[in-house]
Amino acid sequence: MELGDRIRVAREAAGISKSELARRIGVHPSACIQWESRDGTFPKLENLLQLALLLDVRLEWLATGRGAMEYGSGAREERPGYAAGELHLTSDERRLLGIYRALPPRQRKALFDLLDPVAGEKVTRD
Repeated sequence: MELGDRIRVAREAAGISKSELARRIGVHPSACIQWESRDGTFPKLENLLQLALLLDVRLEWLATGRGAMEYGSGAREERPGYAAGELHLTSDERRLLGIYRALPPRQRKALFDLLDPVAGEKVTRD
């Protein structure tokens, strides 16, 4: 099974359309279509990780086809986002992160200026 097939299988198992998947990851719907196409493009590593998190499948299975597709019961600690103190993002948080990443630097700064709880405080963001 190729990468595009694994993405499609995981997406369908999650009951998510290509356009909804694209919206949640923060990419154009054509990207998801390309990822699932036999001669299409491969997702960037950060998008592949987001796919695994969003579709609740193991990153190793999604990327390589090795191992189990899904996590076994009681394996919450093994899931990406739970190990080593990492934060597991909700779908809303992933959506906000996708929107933020799509913004040019000036708009990112304007967003932080709007949301920063300490008015006028200069905060350096990357």
